[in-house]
Amino acid sequence: MVSIIMPVYNVEKYIAKSVQSVLDQTFVDFELLVINDGTKDASIDVLKKFNDQRIKVFHKKNGGLSDARNYGMERAKGEYIYFMDSDDWVEPNILEVCLNKMTLYHSDFLIFGYFLDKEDTNGKVRSSVVKKHFEIEYSRERVDLKIDRNTLNLMGYAWNKFYKASFLKSNKLKFEKGVSLVEDILFNTQVYNLSKNILFIEEPLYHYIDRPTVSLIKTFHKNSFELKIKKANAVLNFLELWKIDDSQKKNIMSDLILNSVRYCAHNLFSFKNDLNLIEKYKYLKMMVNDDKVQEYVSSYKPTSISDKVIKRVIEIRNSVLLYCLYKIKK
Repeated sequence: MVSIIMPVYNVEKYIAKSVQSVLDQTFVDFELLVINDGTKDASIDVLKKFNDQRIKVFHKKNGGLSDARNYGMERAKGEYIYFMDSDDWVEPNILEVCLNKMTLYHSDFLIFGYFLDKEDTNGKVRSSVVKKHFEIEYSRERVDLKIDRNTLNLMGYAWNKFYKASFLKSNKLKFEKGVSLVEDILFNTQVYNLSKNILFIEEPLYHYIDRPTVSLIKTFHKNSFELKIKKANAVLNFLELWKIDDSQKKNIMSDLILNSVRYCAHNLFSFKNDLNLIEKYKYLKMMVNDDKVQEYVSSYKPTSISDKVIKRVIEIRNSVLLYCLYKIKK
């Protein structure tokens, strides 16, 4: 049996399609654990139209995504665990494909591709595929793991992974409570660090819906940079344990660190926050002077003129110019 863990919080517009995609599975031996994380809308009422004993609803006080997933893991009865977001949907063969591959490779977990479905303000969807272009199992013993931007992207999320329950439970793996934005990668780096193999399959099986009105980054999080550095440290630890060569490691880390600065700087000026001019300047200054940023900025390979300018501004630690650049962009 497969335990599908679905935290729910204010998704009344989307949960019906999400649940229906689970009920449409070609593999039928599953339980859908719906974790009501203190939702304030009618999300749970929507479920009443589904008359299926495989749907099990649990109610808890709001504790965030990580806490809800942990709550679900503690109550899961399946041999396999799959984490699904309640505002996305899955292909009808996701369980069948993953189970067949897990059995074939005797793997503790696997990683599959996904559809990135971008909605515009009119509800029109533009879809693209993010996937590995071949099926492969990497081994820590062979030291053969090759990581590029696409591979690292696939490795980050929880919803494009399929886990053996005994592996997670025997290693006491849990999502870190109180952490947002980077909770998936922090969890998965623990998985990678404890595993001897990493299995990628080619099939895209999940639809991640990027909606213009439903996104965590619409509000600026003051601890965003701190969380991004926490993520970078977790990734670095994983790269070192898997003996990734120095050239790859520098490329990955420089991309990760510089993109974190750009992400935080963009959000600082683009999304709602109560910081004044001086506080925004101090935030940028804190980032450009960070030891991790300065360690990897020289290794960063710009892909555009804008990238080159940002890299140089960070190298010379010019917080004023960085402020002006992002203020103008806004």
